[in-house]
Amino acid sequence: MSNGKGSFVTIRGQIISLESKTESLLSRYSTFAQTTSSQASQEEKSLDTQIEQKLFKRQEIVDSLNGIIESNPNISSSKLSQLQRHKEVLQDHWKNFRNIRSSIQQERNRLNLLFSVKNDIAQHSNNNLTNEDENEYIQNESRRIDQSHNMMDRLIMQAVETRESFMNQSHLLHNANNRILQTLQRVPGLNQVISKINTRRKKNAVILATVTTLCILFLFFTW
Repeated sequence: MSNGKGSFVTIRGQIISLESKTESLLSRYSTFAQTTSSQASQEEKSLDTQIEQKLFKRQEIVDSLNGIIESNPNISSSKLSQLQRHKEVLQDHWKNFRNIRSSIQQERNRLNLLFSVKNDIAQHSNNNLTNEDENEYIQNESRRIDQSHNMMDRLIMQAVETRESFMNQSHLLHNANNRILQTLQRVPGLNQVISKINTRRKKNAVILATVTTLCILFLFFTW
């Protein structure tokens, strides 16, 4: 039993160390999503490889811990909780890693597309524009593209804000309706009083309509 426990503690120490190193590497790796270049640098490639290797290594260690627990039916509940926590952290790190990698690739594709558009514009304009005019034209086209992106972002934000506003208003109306229903249920006889008031209003309306009709008939026959 002591050997099993020692193995669990020793192996768990390895995964804790790898988790800390992975956190640090992911933090460095995320900076490339903010300052992406058209081509991946050596540092970016190295970080990508290191993170992936450490994640696979942690998966192997998690499998080892899982094997120790399965072979030891008297394992403590605290160790089961520790293993579950390591699994959750590993899943979160895989998710963050894939998200950062995807963001970098999307931004790189956008930069390469923009660069390609600029080159096409430069080639088509080479016969008619001077170098100075050509650069200005490319800059203007780049600004137009950025403005289009900004406009789309603003439209998306406005749509999201409008949707949230409608949802908040619906929530407020729903809460108000619930409070009214709760008030009616808490106050004894309040429903009956409201019902009597409505009945009295209907009777008054019928009496007024009857009197008005009789007056009209009287005037019609005596005129």
